[in-house]
Amino acid sequence: MIRGKRPPVVHVIAFKKNPDAETQIRVTPDVLDMTQYEKGTQVLRWKLDTVGYHFPLDKPAIEFTSPGWENSFGKVEVGCDQRTASVINKNRDGLAFAYTVRVVEKVSGRMSELDPQVQNNMP
Repeated sequence: MIRGKRPPVVHVIAFKKNPDAETQIRVTPDVLDMTQYEKGTQVLRWKLDTVGYHFPLDKPAIEFTSPGWENSFGKVEVGCDQRTASVINKNRDGLAFAYTVRVVEKVSGRMSELDPQVQNNMP
């Protein structure tokens, strides 16, 4: 890790514009820029910041969708609280990887998803 640089965390928020609307998701950062970190293995973390939502149990909370993702990322682990997730990233191929993040509204059980990216460091 770069001296003074915190490990990468993606903050996830879920919200509705009104009570009858579909849940929307935002992540910060939208593109996780791993070029700001040392090359090599990093643990990526997602933290669900909105009360009343959790990561799903019946589908992957974080699912990488770009071809070849298996060569760069390990298995995503969801915390016992269902509000955190983490994965090992080899961070060495210089590629960008799309992923899907899913959250579930506790009250309704409805799932929502969003497709941000991780940009890895160059070899």
